[in-house]
Order: sequence, then structure tokens, then C-alpha cells
Amino acid sequence: MSQMTRRNSADAPISDLSPLQPLLSPWRHRDLVLRLGKRDIESRYRGSVLGLIWAIVQPLVLLAVYTFVFGIVFKMRATKIGLEDSAAQVDEASFAMSLFAGLILYNLFSDCVGKAPSILRENVTFVKKIIFPLEILPWSTMVMAIFNAIVATLVFAVFYAFIEGTPPLTILLVPIVVLPVIIMILGLSWILMSIGLYVQDTQQVVGLVLMIALFTCPIFYPLWMVPDPWQNWLYLNPLTVAIEMVRQVTFAGTLPDVWAWLIYLGAALLVAWIGWIWFSITRRGFADAV
Repeated sequence: MSQMTRRNSADAPISDLSPLQPLLSPWRHRDLVLRLGKRDIESRYRGSVLGLIWAIVQPLVLLAVYTFVFGIVFKMRATKIGLEDSAAQVDEASFAMSLFAGLILYNLFSDCVGKAPSILRENVTFVKKIIFPLEILPWSTMVMAIFNAIVATLVFAVFYAFIEGTPPLTILLVPIVVLPVIIMILGLSWILMSIGLYVQDTQQVVGLVLMIALFTCPIFYPLWMVPDPWQNWLYLNPLTVAIEMVRQVTFAGTLPDVWAWLIYLGAALLVAWIGWIWFSITRRGFADAV
């Protein structure tokens, strides 16, 4: 069996490299993706006293801590989209909601990207199988991250109703705004899960980068507060555009810039395709690396 596995991994042809392949593959294996995602969710909360309640407790604790530190200690305030004067500032409650919206998106990103370097090492059995669609493993991680994001969003919706009242109709655009982030996450995950198998330091490097990413996107502060020479640098953070657009459709009730979203989507598709190509090329040595 080991010889068959090694021969398969060494001689396997490179997967279809068409731009549509990264999206077609999970659809073909959608039942397996859902089963693996359910397994990850159950294993995360299995054996704990509170179980799935932790999915609610964790975002609430983070929200309370960050609101205290940035809203009370450092006196940060939320601002209305597009207004750059101090009169546009609102109270701590609205700041907490603005902060929470950004954190939900960041946690979705960090849950997937942070786990990506260790995916193959945690699924050695699948790597050594002669036939198994390894490319769907980041999708199963995505299922768990989306589940946590949905739970956090429900918590957000309850607080939003009490603090902000009836949301604008543009809030229905949130899934469309977030779509490029999900596509980009998959591309980055394919790259990192491959590198992480060969270079164990990848996990530590990614953790450091995610910490930097947390403070270099406008979660704790409005983008206009950043000095002009540095604002363009913040757009190198893949979450900056998405967080700004999410707040725009959620709180301001205005439509995001269509061209900016299309460019963002195009960049996300390019990252996903590059990640798919990298994964397809490097996967031939996975069985030997583990």
C-alpha cells in the first residue's frame, strides 16, 4: 500500500488548472465538504460543558474586552461613514457595534488562514490515501468558520436591533460584499497548507502576520484617522476594503462603489487561481513529505 501511495503521489498528473476549477471541485464533492465541516464543528465543542454555547460566549467576551480597551480606555469612537469631523462621533454602544462588525469578518479570515498551515499535518490519513480530494480540506475549515460567523452575526443582529433600530435594506448586500473575502481565503489556504507541510515555521509566521493584520485594517479606528501617506498602505491588507464596505451597507445605508467591489473580486479570483495552481503543482510530493 505504501508503494502504491508513493507512486500515486509522485506520478499523479497536475489537476486541471482552469480558473473555474477551484470552484467546480468543491461542488463535485459538496457532500464530503459538509461532512468534514460538521466533523470539525463537533470536534471543536465535543466534551465541553457549554458545548455550542461557546460559539456565542467567545465573540461576546472579545467584544467586551475590545470595547473597554478602545472605547473607554483609549476613548475611541465610531464615526459615520464619509464624515471626518468630531461631531460625527457616536457613543460607546455604536462604537461597539462597529467594532463587532469588523471583528466578525476578521475572525472568519483568521480562523481559516490561521489553520491552513497545519491542515495537511492534521489529516495525514487523507494525505496518504491513493484517491482523496485534498483540495477540499480548506473548504471544510471554511464551513466551521462560516458557522461561527453566522452565530456571531445573530448576536450582532440582536444588539443592533436594540442599539441602532431597524437596519437599512442595504444590509442585505453583506453576503455579496463578503464573497471576495471567502474566495481570497481559499486561495491563501491552498498556498499555506502546501507550504506548511514542507516548512513547519509557516504556522508561527502566519500567526504573526494575522496579528499585524488585525491592527492594520480599520477595525478599531475609522480609515480617515490614518495619516494620508499611510492610508494607501492599509489597502494592502486584504480585509480593509471589505470591512469598509460592510460598515457602509450596515450602518450608513449606502451602496458600496461597484467598481471597487469588482476590482476586489477580480483580485480575489486571481489569488484563488494562483493558490490552486500552486497547490496542484506541489501536491505531488505531499505523501512523501508526511
